[in-house]
Amino acid sequence: MKKGLFFDAGGTLFDVRESVGTYYSRLAQPFGVQMDAETLDTRFRESFQTQPPMAFPHVTDKELLARERRWWHTLVSAVFSPVNFPDFDRFFLEAYAFFGQPGAWSLFPETVPVLSRLQKAGYPLGLISNFDSRLIPLCQGLGIDHFFKTITFSSQAGVAKPSPEIFRIALKQANMEPRDTLYVGDSPTHDIEAPRQLGMQLLLLDRAGRHTDVPVTRIDNLWSVLEYL
Repeated sequence: MKKGLFFDAGGTLFDVRESVGTYYSRLAQPFGVQMDAETLDTRFRESFQTQPPMAFPHVTDKELLARERRWWHTLVSAVFSPVNFPDFDRFFLEAYAFFGQPGAWSLFPETVPVLSRLQKAGYPLGLISNFDSRLIPLCQGLGIDHFFKTITFSSQAGVAKPSPEIFRIALKQANMEPRDTLYVGDSPTHDIEAPRQLGMQLLLLDRAGRHTDVPVTRIDNLWSVLEYL
């Protein structure tokens, strides 16, 4: 029986309510910029993949927030680079604030019932996510922060998945041993090799059945986590 569980955040417990491209397109229109959501989604995915890890070691809390905003400013600038955007900085601040609000996100239907069941059963729970400082207020706004003993995110940890180091940091924060834990994430790239290397049990959440060729135990919803305790 596992003594504790860690979850990824975005794509596992919650996701954007509509696509990123849809929101960017909608938010850009008042600035006179017209780009369709599908194009913006494609450019966001491509630009995101070229970004360095969202991890900023050895910085103060104040500098951390500034570094996070600069990281996103670079990314969103690349997304909109094909068009003339004279008031881009003001648009960026509005978009950045928007994605920090819980209304931009939605929990998967089973997230709260499963976390509640695990908490009532006495399992300590934690988050391990490639995210920025908005993660904690987002979890508060979505009503799930109280489930977690620890919340470990890459920008503050100074290292990002798929590095094993962010998992080591989370384990240390939770005072847990790898062999006593189960990790649940949705990315074959970021959520498999490191926990496996450390000796954690892991489950790949594959809601759409897209990763049938990945040699790992897959589940298609969070309720299935309960079968592996």
